[in-house]
Amino acid sequence: MARIVVLSDIHLSPTHGFFWENWCVAREFADGAKADAVIVNGDLAINGPDSDAEIAFAATALGNLRARVMALPGNHDVGDEPPGQDPDQIINADRLARWDGSFATDRWVLDAGDWRLVGVNAQLFGSGLAREQSQDQWLDEQLSAAGRPTALFLHKPVFLEGPIDDVLSPSCMVPSARARLLDRLDRSDVRLIVSGHLHQHRDRTFGGQRHLWVPAVAFAAAQARGGDGRCGVTVLDFSQNNVEVTIERPRELVSHDLAAIKGHGRYQFLRDMPPSPPPHAG
Repeated sequence: MARIVVLSDIHLSPTHGFFWENWCVAREFADGAKADAVIVNGDLAINGPDSDAEIAFAATALGNLRARVMALPGNHDVGDEPPGQDPDQIINADRLARWDGSFATDRWVLDAGDWRLVGVNAQLFGSGLAREQSQDQWLDEQLSAAGRPTALFLHKPVFLEGPIDDVLSPSCMVPSARARLLDRLDRSDVRLIVSGHLHQHRDRTFGGQRHLWVPAVAFAAAQARGGDGRCGVTVLDFSQNNVEVTIERPRELVSHDLAAIKGHGRYQFLRDMPPSPPPHAG
């Protein structure tokens, strides 16, 4: 059996430390979980698309975890695919280069017992960037060579309610890219798809593929999507043909209300707020 801890949407910043204490709680839990690896499933930062310091700060924080760390970018790290939820932070080559400077790669493969875990950059799907085509080719190669049950990790959900959704929303993958991805997955042995982004836990199966939304570390879900919006940490225990999912909610982990933090409309984005550095960061 292999154990993986998933931390998603941690939202760290050297200037806006609203969620630093939650990160410390999640880090302590991960260190004590005896995991084979920790996957950090996107949105490591608050203003990563435009701040070298934020991405570097997140990388340093992750470096303090005891287990092997596999990080993936989210929209708060490299920007969103168009049209995106923030038109001023659309993914581009410079933002990808900023991520590369601290994390080296935005996709990876990890064997966990009898399973193969594949992590991809969700923000590339539908971006039109050259790296999207490169990732598509790489993903095809990994899926065809897996030869075992496979779990796919990416920051953004593939869809909200079902595979044939046609709603264009920054909450999930754009429909055109989704169709191409699902075709790839249907031709392989992908049994589990793990995403974050929506800050809630939901677990549904469609056509033999289990779509697991994992909760956030930083703050509670701002919008109900049929899941549990409380903050949490996800533990995945992989056995030969199964994966056991446990959502842990340490007592000290606070499900912050994002609207309240932003003054109920006073600030549109966290990056616009007055600086409040994290206490005792290190």
